Amino acid sequence: MTSIAHWAERPQPIEAGASIAAAQERFNADPTLQALAVVEGGRLQGVAAREVILAADTGLDTASAPVARLMAAPRTLDADSPADEALATLLADGGCGEAVVLLENDRYAGLITRTSLLKVLQAKAAGDSEADIRREFVEMLGREIRTPMSGILAVADLLQRQPLTADAQAYVRTIVGSTEGLLRLLAEAIDLAMGETGRLEAKPAPTSLRATVDDVQSSWQQRSSEVAVLVSYDGDPDLEVMVDGARLRQVFDNLITAAVKTTRRGAVEASLKARVSPEGVRLEGRVRDGGPGLEPEHLARIFEPTALSQEKVRAGWTGLGPALSRRIIEAMGGVIRADSNVGEGVTVAFELMAGLIEQKSADSLAGEGVRARGIHVLVVDDNATNRMVAEGLCEMFDCTSETAEDGEEAVEAARSGRFDLILMDIKMPRMDGMEATRNIRKLPGAAGQVPIIALTANADPDDATAYIASGMISVVEKPIKPERLLEAMNAALERPAADGAFRAA
Repeated sequence: MTSIAHWAERPQPIEAGASIAAAQERFNADPTLQALAVVEGGRLQGVAAREVILAADTGLDTASAPVARLMAAPRTLDADSPADEALATLLADGGCGEAVVLLENDRYAGLITRTSLLKVLQAKAAGDSEADIRREFVEMLGREIRTPMSGILAVADLLQRQPLTADAQAYVRTIVGSTEGLLRLLAEAIDLAMGETGRLEAKPAPTSLRATVDDVQSSWQQRSSEVAVLVSYDGDPDLEVMVDGARLRQVFDNLITAAVKTTRRGAVEASLKARVSPEGVRLEGRVRDGGPGLEPEHLARIFEPTALSQEKVRAGWTGLGPALSRRIIEAMGGVIRADSNVGEGVTVAFELMAGLIEQKSADSLAGEGVRARGIHVLVVDDNATNRMVAEGLCEMFDCTSETAEDGEEAVEAARSGRFDLILMDIKMPRMDGMEATRNIRKLPGAAGQVPIIALTANADPDDATAYIASGMISVVEKPIKPERLLEAMNAALERPAADGAFRAA
């Protein structure tokens, strides 16, 4: 990390007993010199400012009067202070005045003046700008790659629902598995890049812990591997908590992947324990490999993506997965560690707290999955594959549908008032989804009150809030999961679009 000393000016200090005239000569000889540190026996005494020294009273005998008479009390900083922290301190204190003296072991090590402070600010602004550009590029690249790959997954999902031969089903499963693997790798790379810039976020939502563990188990049962993966859950099977379930699954997936790579015999064990306390629900996750173990000096470094070479540690515990897992757990407010097992192998364990939420009653879930049937839906998307997928899901829900290729077509179609629900893409040419929604809300009568659900690959809280503000009623993230779309459609039909309450599906 760059220290503030990197930006320091280092003019030779002046002795406290030196004359004011001598100081004037120094300033006159160097027009860029703004201040001098005043020392005595190597110890800092004060600061002589250019304007004060050059404006010395003409009645003063500058040839004999010591510069100490005109020096100011010094402000100091540790020369080893990180540049960002020192900059924040200086700005909070109103800047550097004439100069701030840097000290190293109580000895003069340089000055931070107005000129050098400006250089720090310019460098920071340039660095922040470059970081923003890199982050925006990574996010843009992710969106551009995810869109066609999500289309591949969606079409493959529809194919899997068709009567295919056993060989064809195997081919489709290969397509799905390979595409999901690439999407996971892409997501890990993007998340790790976001974590480096402090932008990786966890989004707590009501999550069934048992269902989360079941998802992890089901996922690994479907993967071909010579290593058995044993997944268990210890806790109330009906327990629901406020936690980012997707991130929790991602951590388990990353750690299990790493553990499988190191295991040549035996099994990989993964577990999640949940204990309710007055403070909330304590979650304890563990993944244990069946490999030969790691040397103690290497254990703490498995969370560094590029720190360890193949010669020092097995490949499974290096790379993006463990490093990203640490970033995720820390973003969720938890801690993660790696320990050697007694005998052999490595166990990676993490702990975090989650909020407890009340369980839904059975009555509240009665009839789920039937309210959307028989309605007429307008599907709006500029991507033909996405339109086909949404139409296929509507048909699966026993709903009829029509399509529009952009926001302008959607507004014209909505004028007829013949739709019970609209599924609206966000990014489209000519008119995007939010503008189309605002225009539909201006239509008179029932046509302007039709429920509108956003379908988008970008459903983070800030964007979702903007969608709801435009008049949409909920958001379903792409690639679309049938059960989540049906849930959102049912919920949308239960209340008017003007309700405006956000519900992420």
